[in-house]
Amino acid sequence: MSIFFKILKVSAGFNILWLKMIYGKKLSISLPSISFSLNPFKLGRGSKTSIGKRAILGRHSEIIVLGELIIGNNFSLNKYSRIVAHEKITIGSNVTIAQFVSILDHDHAYHFENENLIFNGYTTAPIEIGNNVWIGDKVAINKGVRIGNNVIVGANSVVTKDIPDNVIVAGVPAKIIKNLV
Repeated sequence: MSIFFKILKVSAGFNILWLKMIYGKKLSISLPSISFSLNPFKLGRGSKTSIGKRAILGRHSEIIVLGELIIGNNFSLNKYSRIVAHEKITIGSNVTIAQFVSILDHDHAYHFENENLIFNGYTTAPIEIGNNVWIGDKVAINKGVRIGNNVIVGANSVVTKDIPDNVIVAGVPAKIIKNLV
């Protein structure tokens, strides 16, 4: 490994320690973990975030927590991906999330008044992602879904319904294209 990458890895590790100091009890992240973003977190008052060992948070990744976020061990969130938990998102161990992925446990609530669109807060439902899951580029995971264990979600998919264990899914909306067992 070149000296440049060793320095980059050490500075990313110090960034995690700095984040733990900033957020205190709101953020529990086990070491060793690496963040290549200066501050990928935006943690609201009363929120709770727990991340297991060996988490890698890519450049320009974003984690916004107003409710609760629980992530297991061996987690990777690649650049430009985001997780936004207004209520609760649970992600298991050995999960890899590719670039430009959005995981949102909420939708905007709205209504029309005199032909005007009025934003009216959010509607939320928890998301659960199992163990050994690979989420491809540009996937959107919508509120209220459960993704089972040993699942691959193909690039550009939109997950709107629960996905069972041991499958590959793809499409808009995501559908099972292959059983893994």
